[in-house]
Amino acid sequence: MVMFAGVNNYKILNSIIMRTITLTLISFAFVINFTNAQTITPQVVATSGGYMLNGGYSVSWTLGEPVIATAQNGSTTLTQGFQQPSYNVLSITTQTIEGFEVNVYPNPSSDFVVIDWTTDLQNMIYITLFDMAGKMISEQSFAATQDKISLNMSELASAQYFLEVKVQNNSVTKIFRITKK
Repeated sequence: MVMFAGVNNYKILNSIIMRTITLTLISFAFVINFTNAQTITPQVVATSGGYMLNGGYSVSWTLGEPVIATAQNGSTTLTQGFQQPSYNVLSITTQTIEGFEVNVYPNPSSDFVVIDWTTDLQNMIYITLFDMAGKMISEQSFAATQDKISLNMSELASAQYFLEVKVQNNSVTKIFRITKK
């Protein structure tokens, strides 16, 4: 009888060990399967929202987003909330032309930006204003003999812009980063 009890205990112990190993292997298989299946995508629980693309312009909106705010400190911008702008990297190359100097002031500005230059050149000067995404907002040309112009920025949104100054042969002279208050 004692021998049967020992064999019986051995069978029970062996059964428990096999169940534990089997359960551990099945759990490990599920963990590996779920780990490989996970993807991280931004999600929001909102009342409504949508996205529309038409003619190269896009609108994305979320209704019911509880907290949104944007704070700026110099050239650093922090935006909270689910709706984040997409950023394009804009390459800036500046070539200097001998005998041509450009100044832009005041910066930051609220209404007008004054652009003055000194030059011996007789070419046309092209002044182009871009937003931070690289979209052209305005383009104007002036005679190089005119030494100062005033660019109206009163109707633009408060943001940062790029101001590009070119000479007639399309060599970029200078690019300025302008802040509109």
